[in-house]
Amino acid sequence: MKKSQAYVTRGEPAARERPGPDPEWEAPPRVPHPSALNPADLPRDRGMAGPVGAYEVPPLAKSVPAGLEALAGHLRGADPLEAVNAALDALLPPGERHRLAAESCVGGLLTLSLARREDRFAYGRFLVPKLRAALTPELGNLTIRLIDR
Repeated sequence: MKKSQAYVTRGEPAARERPGPDPEWEAPPRVPHPSALNPADLPRDRGMAGPVGAYEVPPLAKSVPAGLEALAGHLRGADPLEAVNAALDALLPPGERHRLAAESCVGGLLTLSLARREDRFAYGRFLVPKLRAALTPELGNLTIRLIDR
């Protein structure tokens, strides 16, 4: 049986039809750099556009001032003794908390004063490592010194 000559090629590439651009599609207009435009000329998201501009999202708008105030407070640097006292309140039971007071925190040296001299070993052995671990994320690496009142 002989094959039909319609399927035999002579080494010539077959002409392929490439789909052309859709005649109804138009390229969006090229927008100049935003700094060269008036804000009223900037492109808008039509899904949020209202009669006078974009709608404001109330929960997001309310959270911005509080977030900025918190950031400013963090950048000002709160008193380190407040963080130390908060950590001591969390680590010690209320009955023992009055035996230990934070005196100063200057240049990475935290000074704690003890009401009873016999507590020095117990606090130095058990409390100081926990206190250092609790304060390291906020105040960095500290040297903790225990003194008698």
